[in-house]
Amino acid sequence: MKRAVIAALSLIIAFGVTACGAKKADDAEIIGGADEPATIELPSTMGKESNADTHFMEYLKGNETDANGETFWAVGEPDMEYALFDMNGDGVNELIVRSFGYWIYDIIEYKDNKIQSANVENLGSSGVTFINDKNQFVSGDTGHQGRKMYVVSEIGDNGEAKVVMAFVNYYDDWAESGSPEFYKQENPPQDYLENIDKFESITEEEFNALMDEYSKENTFIEWVKLE
Repeated sequence: MKRAVIAALSLIIAFGVTACGAKKADDAEIIGGADEPATIELPSTMGKESNADTHFMEYLKGNETDANGETFWAVGEPDMEYALFDMNGDGVNELIVRSFGYWIYDIIEYKDNKIQSANVENLGSSGVTFINDKNQFVSGDTGHQGRKMYVVSEIGDNGEAKVVMAFVNYYDDWAESGSPEFYKQENPPQDYLENIDKFESITEEEFNALMDEYSKENTFIEWVKLE
C-alpha cells in the first residue's frame, strides 16, 4: 500500500499538482532519493549509536527483516529520507521514514529485539504529517472539502503509539448547523473516527489554540537521504 501511495504522489508531483491540500515541500523540511541503498552509512551527527541503530541501518539496506519477516518496503524507491530520533526519551532511537521532503510514512521501533512499526495514527495522503516540538506525530486530513481534522500520536515508554488528541473543524456541507463547527477529544478511544459525534464541542478560538499548540514542527531532527 505504501508503494502505491508513493506512486500516486509521484504522479501528482510530475503534473505539478498538490494532492488534496497536501502540505508543500517548501512548507516542511524532508526527503531525497534512493538508488543504491546498500551504500548507506550511519552519520555521526545522528546522535548516540545504539544496537537499535545498527539494526535499523541493515533494515534500510534490505539486509534485515522486521517482526513480520519482511524487508524494508522502500528499498530502491526514489525520494526517500530517514532519521534516527528518540521520540519518547527512552534512550533508544526510533526510525522515521519520509518521502518528497514532507510526507512521513513510517515510525519504526526496535523493541523486544525486533524491528516493528510504532503504529502511529496516519489519516492518509490528503493532508500533512510531521513531528512536532513535543516529539509527537501529527497527521492532518486537510484534503476533504468541508473538513479539517488532526490527530496527535505519542509513543509511550513501552514503544506503543497512542492517540492523545484529536480535533476537527467541520464547515460547508459537513457542518449540520450551516455554520463552522469545532470539536476535540483528548485520549480518544480506538474507534474515535466512528464516534466523532461524541467529541467535545469547542469554539473556533479553542480550535486555533490547539493548532498553535500542536503544529510547531520539530526542527532538530536531521534527515538523511537514502542513497
